Amino acid sequence: MATIDKLDLSVYNLYAIRTKMVEQINQQLQLDKAASIPPQTMIIGNYPKLDEIDILMGIVPVNAPWAYFYPPKLYRRQRRSPFAFFRVAPSLGSLEEQEQGEALLDSIECATPEEEKEKAAIKGCFKQIGQINQWLGYIIGRVGQFLQG
Repeated sequence: MATIDKLDLSVYNLYAIRTKMVEQINQQLQLDKAASIPPQTMIIGNYPKLDEIDILMGIVPVNAPWAYFYPPKLYRRQRRSPFAFFRVAPSLGSLEEQEQGEALLDSIECATPEEEKEKAAIKGCFKQIGQINQWLGYIIGRVGQFLQG
């Protein structure tokens, strides 16, 4: 049976070293002053978020998570919000280019009834895009009037 007086001397040395380390940590972190912190002080978030860890470590993720993405290439050159377009589909080009596209669609001859259905569907899309653009123009005009007075 092992009693305290029969323990090896290294046990006492390790205990003294650990005690000294704990005292150093307490002194470095100034834990003796922790009692003077008022109880109203509160830390909102204890766990760092992904962006904070990236900033601290200086890491740019190579394989981005599904909800972490870079802005579009032309985003910095846009002076206004990408959600405040006066057109629903600016990717179709300018109004002149869109009209040229419609004229090109009209000039294409269809060989089968299926192609005629597709052509009619595309014409319907162009017509609906024009209608939505008119609505957007009306809405943006009313917002401008509202902001003026």
